[in-house]
Amino acid sequence: MAMSMNSVQPIWGASAKEAFLRRRFQLAARPHCAVLRIFSDTGYELFLNGRLVAVVDEWNNTRDYEVTPFLHEGENLAAVHVLNHSGHRGCSLELCCDGAVELISDGSWRASDCEKWGWILPEFDDRGWAGARIVPLQYAGLPQWRGHAGDHPERVIPCLQGSPFFVGEIPKAVDSPFFRMRETAEDVPPELTDIVGDGYRNSWNARPAPFAEVAAYPQVEGAVAGAEGVFQLECSGRYEGPFFLLDFGAETVGFLRFRCASPKGARLRIRYGESLAECLAEPARDQLLYRMLNEEVMLGAGVQEYESRQRVGFRFVRIELFDTPQGAELSGFTVRATLYPVSYRGYFHCSDPLLNRIWEAGRKTLHLCMQEYYLDGVKRDRFLWVGDTRAEALYNYYLFGDQELFRFSWEEIASVQYADGAIPSAMGEGSSILWDYVAWWVIAFHDYRLFTGDDAFPLRLRENLFAAVDWLSARAGEDGLIDIPENPMPSWMIVLNKVSGHSPYLNWLYLRALRTALEVAILADEPERICHYQTLVERTEVAVEKLMRETSIFEEPGMRRSSTSLYELLELLFARGDSREALEVIRREWGAHLDAGADTLYEGFYASPGRYPVVTDPQARALYVSFCHGWTAGPCALLPAEIAGIKPLEPGFRRIRVAPNPVDLAEVEAVVPTPHGEIAFALNGSELRLLVPEGTTAELVLPGGPTRTLSAGVHRVAR
Repeated sequence: MAMSMNSVQPIWGASAKEAFLRRRFQLAARPHCAVLRIFSDTGYELFLNGRLVAVVDEWNNTRDYEVTPFLHEGENLAAVHVLNHSGHRGCSLELCCDGAVELISDGSWRASDCEKWGWILPEFDDRGWAGARIVPLQYAGLPQWRGHAGDHPERVIPCLQGSPFFVGEIPKAVDSPFFRMRETAEDVPPELTDIVGDGYRNSWNARPAPFAEVAAYPQVEGAVAGAEGVFQLECSGRYEGPFFLLDFGAETVGFLRFRCASPKGARLRIRYGESLAECLAEPARDQLLYRMLNEEVMLGAGVQEYESRQRVGFRFVRIELFDTPQGAELSGFTVRATLYPVSYRGYFHCSDPLLNRIWEAGRKTLHLCMQEYYLDGVKRDRFLWVGDTRAEALYNYYLFGDQELFRFSWEEIASVQYADGAIPSAMGEGSSILWDYVAWWVIAFHDYRLFTGDDAFPLRLRENLFAAVDWLSARAGEDGLIDIPENPMPSWMIVLNKVSGHSPYLNWLYLRALRTALEVAILADEPERICHYQTLVERTEVAVEKLMRETSIFEEPGMRRSSTSLYELLELLFARGDSREALEVIRREWGAHLDAGADTLYEGFYASPGRYPVVTDPQARALYVSFCHGWTAGPCALLPAEIAGIKPLEPGFRRIRVAPNPVDLAEVEAVVPTPHGEIAFALNGSELRLLVPEGTTAELVLPGGPTRTLSAGVHRVAR
């Protein structure tokens, strides 16, 4: 008998790490067409009637499989080994036979926390197993599911002809602007260098490049030394052998390439790391991270040119020879780097070398994370997360002025929006729902319109936007505030900082989402929605102002550890006039990353200065944190926006505000890209120089002086 898809529930066992799930079900006849949809965070081994259907191990893994050959009339058995590497967990499953739902995941499944011999077979006795647990993801919105299995036949993974096995997983290729755009040579406009000098010209051409030279680390115990980039490795053991370490000198992202010469072929084990310690401390083999940072290859006899099968973010590489009795020679190590092609239009330079280094590290960090979409990090997770992308896109407006990558990323997220309006926290079906990420997805449309002046894109996705805002509004009480329920899992869920109750931070984001919805409703000229969102904004403004008077957002747990929330706190510090304190926070927190030897920025601020893992330390305190995480590039926006004081007053910078606030800096230079051209700013000694692009006007606000309106052109103003 067919069951309603609404009954599909995420299930698990008692252990957070893995579960073994079984369910018998009856079929009146063998189906003509059977499609099984499955999702598990973060991987699964799927069996039907004792036969392997598929193995998948990655973050987002919703798949539709054509499983007709596996099924028969009468009793059938579905068995799934589900894996959870970290964070959320849950498995959803639905089987459609000839258009009718015949099996779903729910509490009727049986679960075990350890593997039993024969558990995948129909005859196995599972009466001693406990019932599967329903994972309470309803606290975070919908269960991780959308649509009926088989609704999109082009996405169903078929059987090979005459075989129960499958062609493979759905390819991860996307029609991204990364694959369409190509770098074009451009000259720096002379009017810019008249304002900011040759420093901008040098910055314009400072793109990260492939690395042709590497350094070895023979001083590490057991490592083999090489001469001029050539490593002679003698015969190795069956399972392990000699190894060497390479240091590319800086963070990079791309595909490792090298040459191998061996009389009868060679087997190599390659391990990547953003720190030396990561190359020396192998992650557990049952972790998803193991497959992201390790590969084993077998090369044929003679001279072979090898390029890695996976794109990785790294600085260090450990290469080990094993099961190669004849030995091998390895040389020619390079990286085929991959970067989204953008021009380095933005610029910041000041009299403090530390702030300059922080800005440059942020620019490199963000650019490395711009790939086929905005990645959170280049080593892990290599994934499009909503909260990360909103921040990265905002920083991009000050650095590169690119629009297309954000539009592509947001359309991808909109395509998997849940039926009730919730926005998944990451790209792809099966993602969890974080309430603050739903708000960020909406707020990003305000950012986009303000910095680009493009009305068409938010209008095109306005139904998605309104549905997301309405999803948030449904969680607000009569007082206009959202009361966050207790977190049902010991991980970041519901909201990123794991708070509960009337969070001033989340409610502030909710208010900003409502204002964005009102902005788009006015743009679309929809009177009913204008009235609706205006009413919600007015009610919520009063409630949030009262809440923030009673509970300081600065004291909310986790705010100073997350890159996005610390960015928001710094904006508030600048806004209320505590600029010196804000600048010192930037120097202290971001400077601590650079003090550890990194040339890109870490995932967050989880350690005190002096306690971050040092890049070249083989005994580092922490492993597998992200050393290159785009959402930490906040100073790339804060410094030109708050120190040079350059902000858009109207969408697309039609009107510009320039309110310099150098604090303790003797000199400040900045360039900010706009759709009309670059704004250039220099504050040196007693003179301020400003280039206002054609088609715009600027409001210049100097301390203690009147506001001046400046037309397009070059202006020189005495301080």
